[in-house]
Amino acid sequence: MYIPYDKITQTIALFLPSKYREGLREFGLNLKVFFNSLYINKNKKSVLKKLRKKAKHKKINVAFYVYDETKWKCQSLYDLFEKSENFAAHIFVTKNAAPVDNFNFQKNEEIKKVFDFFDSQNMRVSYAYDLKNDRYIPFEKMTPEPDIIFYQHPWYVETSQGPVVCSKFALTFYVPYFVATSISPIEYSLRFHQYVQTHYVLNDVIKEYYSKNLTWYTNKGSNLKAVGHTMLDYFYENKDKQFEKKEYVIYAPHWSVDENNNLCWGTFLQNGQFILDYAKKHREINWVFKPHPCLKNYLVQHKYMTKNEVENYWQSWEDIGTVCETGNYLDMFMCSRAMITDCGSFETEYFLTGKPLIHLKSDNAVPFNPSVQNIVENYYNVTNLSELEHALDNVLIKNNDYLKEKRAAALKQYGYQDNYAAQNILNDIKEVLEID
Repeated sequence: MYIPYDKITQTIALFLPSKYREGLREFGLNLKVFFNSLYINKNKKSVLKKLRKKAKHKKINVAFYVYDETKWKCQSLYDLFEKSENFAAHIFVTKNAAPVDNFNFQKNEEIKKVFDFFDSQNMRVSYAYDLKNDRYIPFEKMTPEPDIIFYQHPWYVETSQGPVVCSKFALTFYVPYFVATSISPIEYSLRFHQYVQTHYVLNDVIKEYYSKNLTWYTNKGSNLKAVGHTMLDYFYENKDKQFEKKEYVIYAPHWSVDENNNLCWGTFLQNGQFILDYAKKHREINWVFKPHPCLKNYLVQHKYMTKNEVENYWQSWEDIGTVCETGNYLDMFMCSRAMITDCGSFETEYFLTGKPLIHLKSDNAVPFNPSVQNIVENYYNVTNLSELEHALDNVLIKNNDYLKEKRAAALKQYGYQDNYAAQNILNDIKEVLEID
């Protein structure tokens, strides 16, 4: 019988003095995590036995949980599963469970857009959300029932599609849609992270950092495995490709523009208009505006801009360049000449292009993890409008990229372009399932 310890202790806490409430709520959550973990581990034994037996004569069904095509970062892994004689890959398109008043809330037309994205690429895609009746389809009711589930988002996962419930019939794995960047616990210490069979991380530096900083009730990092990142497989697969030089300059602002979040990277409120005005003055440059998918809704819901003001700002970029709001942007990165951003994941992704990046630093930003901090030191870091204008003039107008050789040396040292995460993950899963 499932006992909702978190809800029980939350109710009891209402009748206690305020100084004891938070501690009791935390205790209830930890109890919930503890017993959920016991439940998952118990299920794992029977599921492993079932799948090892199945793998000997049938294909293993691998499902990718997706609710936002702009954050789809597992194409290389999907393709590799499809090429394997042991697996069949599926995309399960669903809706996130964010409430209506949350900036992550999705409308049904957005779900259809996600489905159409994968369908247009002739990928094996199914709805895991009933649009007509507005209800989630439990993964165990999907056809086919998944044997393995890959998650890319740890937030707003509906219960019947989450790793605890799905542990009854499937093994669950996590490849974050972002390249791990910060030291914030939201990247490694959520309940979700310890519920999955394996949490795949970029490298041993990040694995060690996560393991050392996990809180007391966790599995102490026993499910962490360093494999690279599927997003960066693009650079492995295209390292010999010749790209047309379109000389894009990309402005990519993050959504975390205030202190109502765990990152505080966003600097849009300080410099968004300045960069637009600079772009208007230099129309000879091939500009691309690549905002974080959440930025527009965040600005409106938190009343920093009206809907009309946001639409006018976006349209201003359309008038002088290109607005890119898709998940397929790495070709654009390779055809660019520079990036201006405060978006953490791009700090690593763009590094592999070898091109200059102007990093917009926020005074309140959560620090980067050690791996990314070493990368950021090779960028043009700016903290105010004067420094920003100087960097823009230097890099874009004068073509004075004096950090070029330093970046090239660092890129060679890290060797990310020689890592193939999808193959590492496939090998790991074959080992788990005892597939030769």
